[in-house]
Amino acid sequence: MKLESKQQNLKDLNTFKLNSFTDYFFVVRNFEDLKFITSTLGDYKDIFILGGGSNVILPECIESLVIKVNFSGIRMISDFGNDVLIEAYAGEFWHNFVIHCLNMGWYGLENLAFIPGTVGAAPVQNIGAYGIEFSNYCYSIIAWDLLKGEIVEILARECFFAYRNSIFKQKTYKNFIILSVRVILSKIWNPNLEYFKINDYSTRKSLEDSKNINNLIEAIFDIRRSKLPNIKEFGNVGSFFKNPIISEESFLNALHFFPDLVFWEQRKDAYKLSAGWLIDNCGWRGKNYGSVAVYEKNALILLNQGLAKFDDVIGLAALIINDVYNKSGIKLEIEPLVYY
Repeated sequence: MKLESKQQNLKDLNTFKLNSFTDYFFVVRNFEDLKFITSTLGDYKDIFILGGGSNVILPECIESLVIKVNFSGIRMISDFGNDVLIEAYAGEFWHNFVIHCLNMGWYGLENLAFIPGTVGAAPVQNIGAYGIEFSNYCYSIIAWDLLKGEIVEILARECFFAYRNSIFKQKTYKNFIILSVRVILSKIWNPNLEYFKINDYSTRKSLEDSKNINNLIEAIFDIRRSKLPNIKEFGNVGSFFKNPIISEESFLNALHFFPDLVFWEQRKDAYKLSAGWLIDNCGWRGKNYGSVAVYEKNALILLNQGLAKFDDVIGLAALIINDVYNKSGIKLEIEPLVYY
């Protein structure tokens, strides 16, 4: 087996639809491919693992070996009575995995429906939505250690999950290729509805009715459709900035600038702020920068209007970060992985 050099445009493999070229692109379909990559690792400057491309901002040229994992499949490993241990392989689309679980009567992940991307990317970002995070249900991650050339199991507690973060974002774990995730789900329908109650969805969608799980899925679809642009029309990665979590001192300081600041108290001395609200109230909603724009319906989202380039995206993000900081004292962080 030999990896031939052939220029590959990753435009259709990243949801921001940025032209991004690499001379080294390899699709992993089986364990022999994993062994091959390990044996040739020294031939490349670096590696970059590409999942569904829904949470990355790619430059015009990538010198690294780009690896895409195409393992797929979903299986039940163990049945514990009311709980089940489920394994999903990295190449599965996340939303399809969630819906499959619901169809099988395995509950817990439903608030994470309609999130784009693959299963393998879920633990990297610790994806979350509507009061739920991937880490709430993760049991372990199965990965290939490129340096040792072997399969390893990394327990959830060893992943050090945090808000949109995990060890898989750290350089020390760049040589791990996630092959599958294992999650513990319940056979009992016990939905987390706090977000929907706050936003008045529980009344309109009758979410309290345990027989109406479809109403919850419909509510999530309605919310996402109202806040997110059609990814087929405008390239984007969903939320471009993290909701900042700050100290009480920083929170009180920000209130001086914005008395109507939208926030959620995390604990006595920590507050999560709405990044979208900050960006909107600093006047950025609907603004353009080159071929990149801030979405008119949701200031948390940047859009590719057709001809966007990496520098345009990063340039607009930097302007927003600096402006919000100057006006509120709050430093925003970019949520997607930016490849430099």
